[in-house]
Amino acid sequence: MVEHGAGKVRVEIVPWLTQSFGQKGSSRLVMEEEVGGEDTLLDLLSSMNARYPAVGEVIVDLKSGRLFAHVNVVLNDTLVANGAALDQPIRCGDTLTLLPAYVGG
Repeated sequence: MVEHGAGKVRVEIVPWLTQSFGQKGSSRLVMEEEVGGEDTLLDLLSSMNARYPAVGEVIVDLKSGRLFAHVNVVLNDTLVANGAALDQPIRCGDTLTLLPAYVGG
């Protein structure tokens, strides 16, 4: 059983974005990030931005709290919509996936 609240969150970043996080090559980047019991998705992304400025440059506009249009964020297999969805809680055991927004037919 996963205990919700403070602890670690799994963050997966697909290859097109890994270079922004200091990774060379094309492999998927997987890391663990600490969260507190009351943290939101925006809190986690802001915390990651302190170590990885690419978060604020490529993933989310931290001033407005809105995701950039070319990025999709998936939290536990659910696509996160822009705006208010970034205020949702994030808990120990959650998985966050950062991937490109796909368009077309």
